[in-house]
Amino acid sequence: MGWPPNEDLFAAWGRLADDPAAAGAFLALALPPLVQQLAAWRPTADPHMVESVSADVLLWLVKHPAKYDPTKSRLSGFLYLVARRKLLTALKSERRHQVGKIPWDDVEFGLAGGNEEGDDDVSFDHPGLQAVIATLSEVDRRLIELMRDGERSTAVFAAAMGIADRPAGEQEAEVKRAKDRIKARLKRAVGGSDG
Repeated sequence: MGWPPNEDLFAAWGRLADDPAAAGAFLALALPPLVQQLAAWRPTADPHMVESVSADVLLWLVKHPAKYDPTKSRLSGFLYLVARRKLLTALKSERRHQVGKIPWDDVEFGLAGGNEEGDDDVSFDHPGLQAVIATLSEVDRRLIELMRDGERSTAVFAAAMGIADRPAGEQEAEVKRAKDRIKARLKRAVGGSDG
């Protein structure tokens, strides 16, 4: 499907300024060829994004029909030029948004490197640990029990530490420090590195 004759498109645009009901006819006339031309220009672009950009450009012109100057270009060319710029902007924005994101498959199946459960876990079955654990405070021993049980909730650790009344960010920082300190001490006890 190509663009309709320029006279038809121009006549539909011309009615926008005087007749609000003319917007539907203009959109029906211009949307399919604009989507087709834009998709042909960027065949790898998401089809939904192409349609959305095309519709946005046409709605923008419906709201601001005076933005088009018929003495400078054909209406189809003007719409295509504006839509190309808008699509490029949308694609750049999408690329920026995707940078650094972890794919959902990696999140769902735990394949993302560096954050896997058990990276730095301490084996609680080591014979030398019981003597070290006995020297720790009651709170630290309770935290070790929670870690051994696989507890992950900051709120549970914060309650065990007696800091549940503090702001959430402070709780997270304190719990992380306590867990890191305990892990380092236990690793040293079994001859491992705490770094």
